[in-house]
Amino acid sequence: QLRLRDLQKISPESRETWASMTLGDLPWHFLRKVMAPNGTARNTRLVHGATDDQETNEEQEVHIDYNNLSISNMDSSSSLNPLNVLCTILLCSDSFLQQEILSKMSMCQFALPLLLPALDTPKCTLLLWAMRDIVRKWRPHSLAESRGFREESLVLTKMPTISFVRLGSCSFSKSKLLNDILSLSQQHHDFFVHCDMESGNVPREIADGLVEISWYLPAGKESSDLFPEAIAVTNLHGDIESHWLQFSFLTEVSSAVFVVTESINERQYALLSSLQGSATKYYFIFNCKIEKPEETLGFLYKLESVLKLDKLSVLMRENTLNHAQFVEKLQFTIGSLMESSLKRTSIADTAVTAQELGIRVDEDCEECQSTSKQVAEITAEIKDVAKYKREMFRLPEDRCKKLAKAEKKLCRMQWQGDTATGFQASQQRKEWLDLQTKCELTNGMVKFITGLGKLSQVETHFFLKWMKYHLGHIAQSNLSSLQADYKEKCHARGDDPQHRAQLHEPISSTSLGVEHFMRGLGQFYEAECAMTKEGKKLKTQRQLIHLPGIAADLMLEGFPLELINGDVSNIPLQWVTDVLTQLHAKLGGRSKMLVLTVLGGQSTGKSTLLNTMFGLQFAVSSGQHTRGAFMSVIKVTENFQQELGCDFLLAMDTEGMKAPELAKLEDSY
Repeated sequence: QLRLRDLQKISPESRETWASMTLGDLPWHFLRKVMAPNGTARNTRLVHGATDDQETNEEQEVHIDYNNLSISNMDSSSSLNPLNVLCTILLCSDSFLQQEILSKMSMCQFALPLLLPALDTPKCTLLLWAMRDIVRKWRPHSLAESRGFREESLVLTKMPTISFVRLGSCSFSKSKLLNDILSLSQQHHDFFVHCDMESGNVPREIADGLVEISWYLPAGKESSDLFPEAIAVTNLHGDIESHWLQFSFLTEVSSAVFVVTESINERQYALLSSLQGSATKYYFIFNCKIEKPEETLGFLYKLESVLKLDKLSVLMRENTLNHAQFVEKLQFTIGSLMESSLKRTSIADTAVTAQELGIRVDEDCEECQSTSKQVAEITAEIKDVAKYKREMFRLPEDRCKKLAKAEKKLCRMQWQGDTATGFQASQQRKEWLDLQTKCELTNGMVKFITGLGKLSQVETHFFLKWMKYHLGHIAQSNLSSLQADYKEKCHARGDDPQHRAQLHEPISSTSLGVEHFMRGLGQFYEAECAMTKEGKKLKTQRQLIHLPGIAADLMLEGFPLELINGDVSNIPLQWVTDVLTQLHAKLGGRSKMLVLTVLGGQSTGKSTLLNTMFGLQFAVSSGQHTRGAFMSVIKVTENFQQELGCDFLLAMDTEGMKAPELAKLEDSY
């Protein structure tokens, strides 16, 4: 399977031009563009070749090469349906690349695949794990007055789900209609792929049965928001008769289902009647512009009593209404729905329904489940984040600062040579060593180190991702209120740096991520090395000697390594040296690097820039700033090393300069 590291490699193909593309290159073209993230990623028509008319009239026989990620057609067409390309890529990718693809698609405001059709597997798949990375921010109307907001994982947020499906063939595009419903009048956006888009009219053999999901998130402005609260909207591509399993799933998890149809016959009426007793609300969008609609209207009137529909449940697309008026009518219907007590569910909740229906869930693999339990054991101990950090790492910030100062003084004395007295140096060394010996492994760190040391490569990926999600969820629960409080009090007191730093302290102390655990590894490793050098500990007693090798493996897998401790502006020299030494050894001595560093003011998007340019995973989140400096390794392919003059590129992400809460403070550089 294709992995994220395969995509991150810098190669001559990275700068390939659109004009030189072949049909088989389209998946790679989509991947590189969506990683950018580039809103034109779904343009899958080559600039030369057949016309749209030729493509529409020809049935395509699609062949997928899963090993080399390429698609070929048995005909001479020069285009592929964007959904065919997307499904192919997802089927060829591992769990972590799927996450990255969906995360970047979300940034482009593309609808995301929720149910992936069964192609090489007997069951379709619910992409729950693939969406875990997506966090969005919005302001419901209930928080408009207080200027508050919600910032949550879309997988965990309970909200109404409105589903749109099609029964039989239809003369207008359901997906295009959905885009119009979800777009502001002056800001149209193609969330869902539809037939009027470039290559949207190409047959979608692979993607038939795909269920996509998009969200409407209000900004807190009653005058311009379409709906007062956040809603999820799902869209089934294909006829419900052919994809009854996906339709059954949607009827179970949705608050309301809109069925688009132009005709209903006896067989279809019997199918719909089987939904009798369902708690979900059903609406029918009926196109009256067809000839002899009487039979369909008769079945719809029968369904009113069977499915307990009210008078507003059948929405007629009549000749008297133009398209804009019909869209407004649908927006009003959805808005009225939200005023009632609708069923609210999260994507995570739908996993149970999927399993009951025989739909595969991507999180059901053993590695994902076992590491989730391991992480839950570690994070279950966290009640108060600030208190946990003090007790867990046993080297809180104040002692870290003392240790950093002692180390700097000792280093300066060594450079001074004879000018420093032996007594001063020995006293300083004693103070430094006393601080190092107070570093004791805590229960949480033992579990974390054990987890990293005993897991396979895939399990380690799952373990660190679960750590990120659990810790992020814990920290996020307090962050919104703390940030609002910080802004309010800063505004009240003016530009006083001491006051700003004091107010910012609760935000800093409640931040907790994987980087804090990795920082702990470095601290404990440094302490053990110091005690071994001073004879306080025998080499045979070392417990952490294997840690630099683990950290080097993580760097090769794309995880950043902290170079400068952001809390105390200190470099753990022994730890960093040993990790890079291990990295050099694992690369067989071929580790000539070009170092690329990004500098700039706070919150100017430095981490996001590097992530976007190279598909990296530097931590980014609203309201949280990078502290210190982190580095990440990117491989250069062999056929490009001579031209670039290096084997690897080392990207370095730094803390933002001119931070207002640190300005004019003592020891703030």
